[in-house]
Amino acid sequence: MLKKIAILSLILLISCRENETSRRSNEEPKAFEETSIEIGRFRKGGDLVDDLYQELVDKSPELKALENELSEINPRDTTNLFYTYDQKSDDYYNSVESHISGIRDSVMKQKMINLIKKSQDKYVTQKADIENLVNTINKKRSEITNYHTALKIILTIPLIEQYQKQHLPNKSPFEKVIEKENQLLEKTKNITPKY
Repeated sequence: MLKKIAILSLILLISCRENETSRRSNEEPKAFEETSIEIGRFRKGGDLVDDLYQELVDKSPELKALENELSEINPRDTTNLFYTYDQKSDDYYNSVESHISGIRDSVMKQKMINLIKKSQDKYVTQKADIENLVNTINKKRSEITNYHTALKIILTIPLIEQYQKQHLPNKSPFEKVIEKENQLLEKTKNITPKY
C-alpha cells in the first residue's frame, strides 16, 4: 500500500508540476491574495502550505483521488479495537494487585502472585501477534503522513517561488526612504548642539 502511494505521489508530482507551470503563468493562487486578514505575523485562515495544496487538490483529479483515499482509511477504528481490549486486561491485572495486597496469609498471597504472573505472561504471548500488527499499522500511518507532508511541500514550492519572483518589491521606494533618512540624519546632526 505504501509503495503504491509513493509511486502515485511521484506520478502526481511530475504531472502536477507540468500542469501547474503552464497554468500558473495566467493564474495566481487565491492563498496569496491580500484579502486574508493578518493578525501580527499570523494569517487568519490557516496554513499557507495547506491552503496552496488545497487549491492544487481542487484542480487535480489525481490529487483529489489521493485525498479521498487518505480520508477513507481510518486505522484508528481498527487499532482502537485492540486498545480497548488491552485496556480491559490491564485494568483487570491492576485490580488483581489491589486485591492480592489485601490477602494476609503470606503463602496464599505468594500463590496468587504466581498465578497472576502466569496469567499475565500467557496474555502477553496471546496478544503479541495483534500488538505487532497494531504497531505496523501505526508505523505505516506515520510513513504515509511523512510522504503526504513531503508531497504538499514539493508541490507548493513552485507556487511560492513563482509568487516570490513576480512580487519582489521594486528597490526604488526603499532607496528613497534611505535617502530621506540620510537627509534627516544630517539635518538632525547639524542642529544638535555640541555636548
